[in-house]
Amino acid sequence: MSPIRIGLIGLSTNSQGTSWASAAHLPYLLSEQGKAHYEIKALCNSSVESARKSIEHYKLPGEVKAYDSAQDLANDKDIDLIVCVVGVERHYELLKPAVEAGKNIYTELPLASNMEQIRELVSLAEKQGSKTMFGSQGQASPVVKVIKGLIADGKLGRVLSTSLKGNFGIAGGDSIPTGFKYIVVREAGGNSATIFFLHSFNCLLETFGELEAFSSVMGIERPRMNLIDLKQNGKVVETIDKDTPDNIMLQGRFKSGALVNYELRSAAQFPGEPGVRWTIHGDKGEILVTCPSGMFDINHEGVKIQFHDMSKDSAETIDLPSDSLADLKHPAQNVGRLYEAYAKGESDSYCDWKLALRRHELIEEMFQRGDGSKPFGEKASYVTKDGSSSGSSTGASSGSIQGSQAEVDADAQGSILADREVKPKEITREAGSGNTQTTVEALEAEGFGASSGKNDLSRNGGNRDLAS
Repeated sequence: MSPIRIGLIGLSTNSQGTSWASAAHLPYLLSEQGKAHYEIKALCNSSVESARKSIEHYKLPGEVKAYDSAQDLANDKDIDLIVCVVGVERHYELLKPAVEAGKNIYTELPLASNMEQIRELVSLAEKQGSKTMFGSQGQASPVVKVIKGLIADGKLGRVLSTSLKGNFGIAGGDSIPTGFKYIVVREAGGNSATIFFLHSFNCLLETFGELEAFSSVMGIERPRMNLIDLKQNGKVVETIDKDTPDNIMLQGRFKSGALVNYELRSAAQFPGEPGVRWTIHGDKGEILVTCPSGMFDINHEGVKIQFHDMSKDSAETIDLPSDSLADLKHPAQNVGRLYEAYAKGESDSYCDWKLALRRHELIEEMFQRGDGSKPFGEKASYVTKDGSSSGSSTGASSGSIQGSQAEVDADAQGSILADREVKPKEITREAGSGNTQTTVEALEAEGFGASSGKNDLSRNGGNRDLAS
């Protein structure tokens, strides 16, 4: 069978952090196993010169074509699959020509900047008959597959509940590199909900199925964010208002009946604690998963899976199965497994755009619940307007925080607590003034590089950004 011919958008040679295309995609595509299924035939960057520079830098064959136009790439008859690895703010304009040309497409998440764009692209892809793939690695993750296997084998008995608590390091302090500005600006479309929550929670949905009911809250703990220039030793070059969440909580029930308790927070984990702790409880057994990285579908290095048979006093460690991609450096392993599944027609091992739409609709519903007058959840029914208990004439005074009707503006610029206006600093935890918690090392550990500002082709941002 002839290799699948790839046109790759966004392979950079000059990133501010890590380049997702070179770190996550290229190791597999240039491996002997990858080359058995795929062949890179063209690059599309912000200029032909930039594309040629990448071809030379990564020692790609000289016959690889260089483009500076997504339309020209889409028109290339020699391309079977277009792979888009640029900032989400560019997805719509770069993906639409490919879909209109009937190309098959692999794009990184999020699919696009807003639901209108997402629905249009998904509808157009279905109309054109394009095969699509979405960069959510949960379906291909060996961690998820091991857990699903234990459940399918009846090791846990009837699954009762699951709980996941995780951390991700990006935007965990009061500062963030300029290339990551999009993370804290909701309009761009790539934030902790549409990237980190989607990566993490998709693993639960893949394991337990869809939600039947849920309640969620999304908080902005740090409503002001300093943008720092890493090339100037972390100098603050701008301070902006943040309108994306850094703390996401969800409780609910899957259609299977299992309950779920979930928390994902933008912060470094407590010293000595893992980046994620995931438990699954059944009436016969239970599973504990820990991993240094909160996004274990991206990087499961150091993961530990333990199974406890309730008829015994101790737990056993379950090893991940080894395969031909286990020697690839993270985050290329699970991305490579997506490519393998696509090449072999194993559609249950990767997420297509139709499923991606459903995932984005869940996140949009969570945002809508938080965009009203009560962004931190519905009012407690046992507390009356004056702050007293509904079943008692005595209670907390209306002047106390406990007895107040707390309503926080959606943009987190100010809050009303106990009928008085307070500034965000009064209701948010400070992480040490001037301490930059987002470091290059933390970004690389999460598997993410930088992205430039909206529609900025003059500079490279690394991860998911059109190279220059």
